[in-house]
Amino acid sequence: MKEKKAVNIVIAGGGTGGHLYPGIAVADEFMRQNKQNRILFINTGNKIEKKILSNEPYKTAAIESGKFLNQSISGKIKTLFTILFSVSKASKKLEKFKADAVIGVGGYAGVPVMIAAWLKKIPVFIQEQNSIPGISNKLFSLISKANFVSFETTKLGPEKRKIFSGNPIRKNIISSEKRSPDEKFIVFITGGSQGAGAINNAVIESIDFIEEIENIFFIHQTGEPQFSEINTIYKTRQISAHPAPFFSDIAEIYKKTDLVIARAGASTLAEISAAGIPAVFIPYPFATHNHQFHNCIEFEKNKAAIVIEEKNLSGSSLGKTINHLYKNKNLLETMKEQMKKQAKPDAANKIYETITRILE
Repeated sequence: MKEKKAVNIVIAGGGTGGHLYPGIAVADEFMRQNKQNRILFINTGNKIEKKILSNEPYKTAAIESGKFLNQSISGKIKTLFTILFSVSKASKKLEKFKADAVIGVGGYAGVPVMIAAWLKKIPVFIQEQNSIPGISNKLFSLISKANFVSFETTKLGPEKRKIFSGNPIRKNIISSEKRSPDEKFIVFITGGSQGAGAINNAVIESIDFIEEIENIFFIHQTGEPQFSEINTIYKTRQISAHPAPFFSDIAEIYKKTDLVIARAGASTLAEISAAGIPAVFIPYPFATHNHQFHNCIEFEKNKAAIVIEEKNLSGSSLGKTINHLYKNKNLLETMKEQMKKQAKPDAANKIYETITRILE
């Protein structure tokens, strides 16, 4: 098969791991297909963006941007001026990089870049992770060449330009290598790249309600603020656990895990389904348009996961759920098989093939 010409791709946006990880998966696919392709990530350079991208081989650039939602009038005016100022900076970066296309992955961080690309007539593409799109992706989906969505029901831009690709995930997440089943039952807890206080607190409180806790090992991504406190509790209570503020070796953790307790960001759902791990999802109730709840409810309907809304979350409810799943190995197997059916492991390739075809 004839190799496609090399292209320079800018991936714009970020703010959270949920926006960045799909962008990294797409970048990996472009590089897998042609080593001459070039990738540049442009975002605001905040702490979490730096932490995630520092483990990746890609060039990065930072520009200022700002939020519109939930801002005062003066805050919105300030954001508008910040964006207008940053459009000029973004334009220069696109020109210097000789960008052939810009992929917006969501978040306010990408707004100046997308505007600059539109003004310079550089093709724009949108990759939307959530079932209900964010405001920036909604806006730019109207001028993009194609809009890639992770959920078939997602409404984004003109229907003829909407492509149901699934949410792209990194190749190392998809693995059949699992640990020996005679080891401890491993529960991985994650509130996302920055942790989640409500989940952290419920997990600690659940210790008193888990009946065979001596047979369970917790891997717990706590986030920075609560790490010291949670680490001390595990040690004091003599609970088998490995807490950390953040794990960069997520693929290795998924290989070991029997059950995930997590928020319901779209990237988390895509990774867990590709890894085929039963899950308890606790959607973040203050996500825009309650999109995390809408992201994960189909997983529960398809018997791949259990959903506990935060208003119903307690140490007791979580502990009893862990007990129920630990004791019901047949149920866990069913959830595992159903979880695999939700996966879209070829999402990144579908995005790559579509973009390069349009650019030809």
